[in-house]
This record gives sequence, C-alpha cells and structure tokens, in this order.
Amino acid sequence: MNIQNNSVPNIAVVITTYNNPKSLELCLLSFTNQTFKNFDIFIADDGSGDETRDLILRLKRETDLTIYHIWHPDQGYRKSKINNNVFRQIDPSKHPIIICVDHDVVLHYRFVEDHFRAHQREKFQPLMFMGRRVDLSEAFTKTVNAENVLQFNKGLTFDLLKSGLSGDTKNVMRSVRLDPPDWVLKLMKRDRVLDLLGSNFSISASVLHDVNGYNEDFNSYWGEDGDLFVRVRNSGVKFYGKIGYAVQWHLYHKRLEETPEHIEMYRALLGNNEYKRCKNGITKA
Repeated sequence: MNIQNNSVPNIAVVITTYNNPKSLELCLLSFTNQTFKNFDIFIADDGSGDETRDLILRLKRETDLTIYHIWHPDQGYRKSKINNNVFRQIDPSKHPIIICVDHDVVLHYRFVEDHFRAHQREKFQPLMFMGRRVDLSEAFTKTVNAENVLQFNKGLTFDLLKSGLSGDTKNVMRSVRLDPPDWVLKLMKRDRVLDLLGSNFSISASVLHDVNGYNEDFNSYWGEDGDLFVRVRNSGVKFYGKIGYAVQWHLYHKRLEETPEHIEMYRALLGNNEYKRCKNGITKA
C-alpha cells in the first residue's frame, strides 16, 4: 500500500545527527521504501563535518527523498538548540505533524504510515504518539548495510530472531509489527508506553509550539526528551503509545552518560504539574 495524495497532511521528519554518516545513511535509505510518501526530511545537524554534508548531497541526488540540511557549528552537545532551529523552519500549516528520530535507527517500511495513522485515528486533534525500538547487538549491527537495509526493514528476519533468542539483541519481538484492537493491545501489555523515547515519537506541530519545543537549558546529554514529555503531559494534550507499531531498530554504539545535574533537573520536573512551557525554547522569554 502506497499512500501519497493531496488529501492527507504532509509530515515533517526531523532526524537529529552528529558525525555518524554511516548510520545516517542507513537511516535515510530506510525512508526510501516507506508506504506513506507525503513527508519531507529535515536533518538537525549538531555540528557534523564534511563527510555528513557530502553524504546528504549524494543521497539528494540518488534518491527521491526531499531533504533539508540544517547545521550549526560544533560547540558541544546541543541537540535541543539544533532541533529548535529546525522547528522554526517548519511551517505548521504545511507540516501539521512532526516525527522525530535519531540518525542511529533503521525504520520499518511502514514507520511513517504508522505515525500518520496514530494521528488520523484521533482525527488529527492535538496529540503526541510514542513508539519504541529494538536494540540491535554490536555483532548484528555490523551485518546491516546499504545493500541489505531495504530487505532488513521489512520486519523480523530469521537471523535477527536468532540474535534475540541468544540474548544479544534486546526486545527482538518488537520487530513484529502489530495493529490489533485496543483491548488486544492491553491484554498483550503492548499499550504500556509511559515515557518519551527521543528517537521515536510524533507530535502535532501546534502542540510542539505551544510547549515551546525543546528546553535549551539541557545542554549536555540526557533529559531533554523527558523535559518535553513532562510539558506535553501537563498541557492536557492526549499522548499514548504502542509497542510493535512504528517499529524501529537501534544500531549499536557506545552510549554517552547522563550528568547528575540533568538527572536532578528531570526528577524535579516530574513533580511539577504546572510546568507547561519552557522559557528557553523555540522562542525566548
């Protein structure tokens, strides 16, 4: 099923990246066989070098993807700032839904369709939809490449299942895309998505602007996604998620470590039900 016509909204896909052109290439290629075609890609580049720029220019020539590359200089971890720079350039009247992902994921070929249908189900009322991911092992990640990624992103493969059964790949059964009735999801405990994963969520553009985007006070790794979630939660906007829907696979890499200061900031925010809009976001106080 291919969905592309003028009667459905155009979606903005925002990909956050920093100096990992190999993973970014796999991520971008996994958008080339999406069933839902009405989307544009905005790359939020937190100061990558020339190799990333050259990759994007090449894929703009070699694929049918519409890609906008927004870059700022490398001055440390500034995900919140570069994403807000991108959000300012997205016209909510043209792109009423925004999907956010990271560069280190491969998307199921129905990924964009699933996010679209999550908003369609609510008749495009203000909404945030949250997905999950499969964490690929280091060994399995090495087997995914530009030549096979469009076969890999069709769903659970035998080799991936083996990796999961061995304990290397985590949450491998999330690779099985499911869209049953709500009562079945609840019975299967696949509706228990209680927090925001920054690599897999979509949000109404109007909601994103109402809460003022990412909080740029989070200027080192961790906490910016949770801060956004708290503000959306407090605003009274509907949010929900599904496991095994809007499927994505996370490519293995060594993780950064969060700072104690950001952990304390986030813990304090969780209990603040009045916090609905940050000051240092898309617009400044």
